[in-house]
Amino acid sequence: MESNSGPDTGPNRRGVSVVQLICHAYGLSDASEITLEHIHRYVAERRRMEERTHHLRDRFRPSIPRPRASGDAA
Repeated sequence: MESNSGPDTGPNRRGVSVVQLICHAYGLSDASEITLEHIHRYVAERRRMEERTHHLRDRFRPSIPRPRASGDAA
C-alpha cells in the first residue's frame, strides 16, 4: 500500500505508509492483521482530529489587520 500523500507533505514526511500508521495505532504486528474495521476507524479518527485541529487553528489565529489599499477611505 502506498503512503497517503506526496513526499515532504502531510503526516508521511518520513516515508511512513498508511499501513504502518494503522499497525502502530492499533498495536498490530503486521499488515495481515488489518481489517476493514481498522481502516474505517483510522479514517474516522483522522477526520475528527483534522476538524478539531482546524477549529483550534481558527480559534487561536491572531487577528492581524490587513493594510488598507491606496483607494480606501480612512
